[in-house]
Amino acid sequence: MLVMQILERLWPPGSVAAGLAVLSLAVTLGLLLGAIRIRGLKLGVSGVLFSSLLLGQLGQTPKPEVLSFLRDFSLILFVYTIGLQVGPGFVDSLKAEGLRLNLLSIAVLLLGAAMTTAAAMFVNVDRGGATGLYSGAFTTTAGLAAGQEAVRNLLQPDADAQAAAARRAGLAYAVTYPFGMIGPVLAIALLRRLFGVNIDKERAVLHAAKNRRAPPDFLDIEITNPEMAAVAVKDCVFARQCHIIFSRHLRNGTVSVPTAETRFAVGDIVRTIGSKPLLDEFCRRYGRPSKIDLAAASSAIGRVDLIVTHTEILGQTLRELDLNKRHGVTITRVTRSGVDLAPTARLSLHFGDAVTAVGPVEGLKAVEIDLGNSMEALNRPHLIPIFVGIVLGILVGSIPVAVPGLQGGIRLGLAAGPMLVAIVLARAGKIGNMICYMPPAANQLFRDFGLAVFLACVGLQQGGSFLQNLFSGGGLTLVCWGAAITMIPVLLVAVAARWAIKLNFITLSGWVAGAMTSTPALLFAGELTQSDEPAMAYAAVAPLALIIPVFCCQALAAIK
Repeated sequence: MLVMQILERLWPPGSVAAGLAVLSLAVTLGLLLGAIRIRGLKLGVSGVLFSSLLLGQLGQTPKPEVLSFLRDFSLILFVYTIGLQVGPGFVDSLKAEGLRLNLLSIAVLLLGAAMTTAAAMFVNVDRGGATGLYSGAFTTTAGLAAGQEAVRNLLQPDADAQAAAARRAGLAYAVTYPFGMIGPVLAIALLRRLFGVNIDKERAVLHAAKNRRAPPDFLDIEITNPEMAAVAVKDCVFARQCHIIFSRHLRNGTVSVPTAETRFAVGDIVRTIGSKPLLDEFCRRYGRPSKIDLAAASSAIGRVDLIVTHTEILGQTLRELDLNKRHGVTITRVTRSGVDLAPTARLSLHFGDAVTAVGPVEGLKAVEIDLGNSMEALNRPHLIPIFVGIVLGILVGSIPVAVPGLQGGIRLGLAAGPMLVAIVLARAGKIGNMICYMPPAANQLFRDFGLAVFLACVGLQQGGSFLQNLFSGGGLTLVCWGAAITMIPVLLVAVAARWAIKLNFITLSGWVAGAMTSTPALLFAGELTQSDEPAMAYAAVAPLALIIPVFCCQALAAIK
């Protein structure tokens, strides 16, 4: 009691200082709660929602205007950093196998939106409650914010109606969120039992699949086919089409780096880099595996890993840089945001790309100067593009888009606008002299900070009426509907994917986690399958699964 009196003197009730103190306490307690691991699973940042609900129930609620500002600002930070993270690999996730998985995840999200519409009509839930119901069932924080903002825009200028609708959305979100977290885990467990999955067999089938993209590999080959002597390296059609790189060349005891004009002779030994099946095919056509390890035989030839940080070369292609001709160096690998890219002549370099180069020592030193390779520059956050991107995101989010059948159309809002702008900037890498790059550690910090503060604001905004609304205001009905919206769409689509297209269970488990953007489900899938494949499926669908719910929530808000 004495402590509370002292705190009230230091922080007068209703002051900004008191509000910030309560919010910080909610975040602190929530992160401590989220760090508790139960059966290998933990809440993580999501624990902040529950701690803030507790403080709100105890009457510790900051001023509404303080919460509104912090909620919107933290949301922008959260979605903008998500866009920067997924941007470089967003287009790649929509290709090949990723396209099929994304179509399945879209089916889940749209089916969930249809069920939410039916539930809203059946239990007479208004547009605010509908957006919260959908957001909680799919644990989409950005979707909740987009829905709340859309409702506020539609209810202008009635401030009381806006506030009431936002509270109803927050309540529906809060009561359905807990099952939305554990539902995907239960779905994976049910799917395994339903299909009687043997994890070891699934893993063997997955690794034996011919159409899986093989990671980059190398093979030293002794040339035995005279046809290779008839053409220059640049004119070798098979190597060019299969993105095979020649990094070392041994002739008469001398090791060198092949150039585009190099012509091999029978008896030469060459190191090839590419996917293993294609290297084996190249070896079958033109030679045989060499007994000599060219890496061990190389004296004047070295290999070095470099980071692209020199701003003057950003956006230039490997052909334009012409490192092979200028310095005798060959680029054998380029990795961007964790994704290996084929180092073709048309590939342009972005800030932060990890590059593997092979060549003479002096040439490698010259290439290092060209590329930058400065860890200090890599780890230094670029603040100007962050704030420029936020401004552009807010502007894009404010533009109304007319949609037939939807009252008032759709605005991307503070959730989707900054996210889409961040994706575009991350894909571009550079606009003029502005580098659109955020170090991974800084991105993680901003993202977790924004999510934690936003969840705290949502929980605290429920005030002292959460439990009352849960048990007497139709909250239990919303919980039941939320559980159904969480489970039914993903189970239906997953069963169809397993039966119709024979989707491997290991990939399927990662897809479930990605379609529901559920980190606990991803952890569960990884531990269950003892494989990295669930994470690959998750990464393929998570970017689009983060964006689609934003539009679904806006559509739910616009439909009466």
